[in-house]
Amino acid sequence: MTYSRRDGFQMSEESEVWISYERAIFQAELHRVTNFITGIIAPHAKKAPDDEWIRLVLDQLGGVKATLEVLTRMWGAPKFPDRDPIGSS
Repeated sequence: MTYSRRDGFQMSEESEVWISYERAIFQAELHRVTNFITGIIAPHAKKAPDDEWIRLVLDQLGGVKATLEVLTRMWGAPKFPDRDPIGSS
C-alpha cells in the first residue's frame, strides 16, 4: 500500500501484496485482543467469575482471538523482506 496527497491510498496490482497487508492487520488485531483479554477481561473474570456479562465477553473474545490466530497462521508468517509491516520491532 502506498499513499500520496494527490491519489490517496493505493493498493498494488499484485494480490500477494494485498494478502500480506491484510495478514499484518490481522496480526496487529490479534495482539490488541490478546492484550485486552489478558489485561482487562481476565482480571474482571477472576474477580467476578459468576458475572454473566464478563463470561459472555470472555467467550465472544475467545472466538475472535481464535479466528485471528487462524487467519495469521493459515499460510505461515507474512513475507516482508525489508520491514515489519505492523510497526513493532
